[in-house]
Parts: sequence; structure tokens; C-alpha cells
Amino acid sequence: MTDHVLGIDYGGSSTKLLLAAAGVREAAPVAQTRVPTPRGAGALEELAAHVETFVAGRSVRGAAVTVAGIVDDRGVVVTSSNLPWLAGLAIGDVLRARLGFPVVPVHDGRAAARAEAVLGAGRGHEDTYVVALGTGVGSAHVVRGVVEPGAHNAAGEIGHISQDEHGRLCSCRQRGCLETFIGGAHLARRWREVVTAEGCASPDELAALTAQDLVAAARAGHPGAAAIVDEATAALARGLLGMLATVDPGRVVVGGGLGQAPDVILEPTVAQLRARATFHQIPPIVPATLGPWAGAWGAALTADELATAPLP
Repeated sequence: MTDHVLGIDYGGSSTKLLLAAAGVREAAPVAQTRVPTPRGAGALEELAAHVETFVAGRSVRGAAVTVAGIVDDRGVVVTSSNLPWLAGLAIGDVLRARLGFPVVPVHDGRAAARAEAVLGAGRGHEDTYVVALGTGVGSAHVVRGVVEPGAHNAAGEIGHISQDEHGRLCSCRQRGCLETFIGGAHLARRWREVVTAEGCASPDELAALTAQDLVAAARAGHPGAAAIVDEATAALARGLLGMLATVDPGRVVVGGGLGQAPDVILEPTVAQLRARATFHQIPPIVPATLGPWAGAWGAALTADELATAPLP
């Protein structure tokens, strides 16, 4: 019987389950599905039930589950802003007790970055820097398939490098961070300000506007949207230029929701970066390829490592 590994990407609104043959070498799933994210006190029991249905009849050697938050050395979730009901739980131990195979937690952003470096747009390159442009801005440096976590397990917070001390307030309580220029939540807020000033939308319509709406408006030639995007891509170019001077990676992969608009975001950013560069070595800067399944693939890679270890 073929052994499998399971990647669980436990998201804020939906959870992705991905089954791969043990010995993951390419992004070719045996099976995959999405389920509504289990929430509240019985969340892990509900998640385990979904997993049991999904893997029924298949041999699973190990699994990994992504966590958007901080997990201590014992595997206990210290904090998770998107999944607060997990705080204080040893999520891997709870799931293992129900499912009967090893389960380990893994940081969601680092899992996605590793997957892009190993299986996605960075495949075949030893040194890849992955940037995720989502609600916020995160990144990870992946060398020979291993994410460099930093001495205090806090590397990759490129979104919280301040570019303007008098700029907008960031969630980290600094001002003018890169995230305030190109984080999805901030872009949506700025677009709502423009649309509000134009007086052409109802309160409900304003509340529903997202960063993707801004991208669509910029693509359609709206001058206000274009101005926001120009400022955002200039900030991202400055941020990447600083990263190149510090890290000097062999390849840069840009993903996340905004990374799926290369014509509006990535291409102008690269053009501005090249215009600003002096001594910098500019590697290939390419869009991510795994899309919303990157986190699940990263969890599957972690599970694969678990599967090759001796069973306890």
C-alpha cells in the first residue's frame, strides 16, 4: 500500500487538505479539498473529522498543520490572531490522539515560502527569497530547502521595516512601514478613501471594497487607483532593494493575493527597482506558481520529513 503524507493549511476562513505520496518531489497531489474552517471550542475535533473523511482508506505516515501565529517548542499555540481558539492547545498532540498518526504544527508563512522555493517558482535554485503580499507583507529566505528563521525565530518581517517615520500607523505601532504602503488591508483602506471622496458608492459598497478592487481600477486606468499603486510599488521596490543589499539571494519569488497581479504590481516594481539600483545584483524576480495551495504544500513537505523519521 502506498504511503501518503498530509498537508493541512488551517486558514482563517477555509482550510485546505492536501494528500501527497510520501517522498514529495513535485506539486502533484493525490487528492485535495477545501472545507470551512472549524471554529471555537470543538474546532480540532471537527477538523479531525474532516481529515478522517478525506483520507479514508489511505495509509498516512504523517501530517503537518499550518498555524498563523506563535507556537512554542512544545508545540503549544501561544497566540494566533486569526485562530484565537487554538491558544494554549498542543494542536499536533490533540490531532494525533484522534487521527492515530503523527501531526506537527508549522508556521503558515514559512510553510508557503518553503513550498514555493522547493516545489514552485524557486524550484531548482538553492537560494530563494520569497515575499508574500497579502493582508500584510511577509517574507522568508530559503536556502537549500530550509527556511532561515533567525536567531530569535523572528526573521522575515520585511513588511515592518519603516520607510517613513511620519507615515501611516502600522499594526506593529510603527509608522510608515512597508506594509502601510502595499499591505492589502491598507490598500483597501486607501481605495475606500478615494471612492468616498468621489461620492459614488453607498456605505455598504464602500465597506466591501478590497485591494483587488483597487488593482482592477488601476488596470482600468482610474487615476486615483493608479496613484496609490505607483506609491505602493515604489515602496516595494525600495524594500526589495534593501533586501538585495542585505541578503543577496539568487532568486526572488513574489506571491500572495497581490502577487497574482504581476502586470499591476510586480512588473512596475521590478522596473522601479532596476531604475534605483546601483551596486546591487538583481536576480530573477518572478511570480509565485503554487497560488493558494502553497501553505498546504509546505505542510506536506514538513509531513514528509516526519514520515521518513522512525515511528515512535
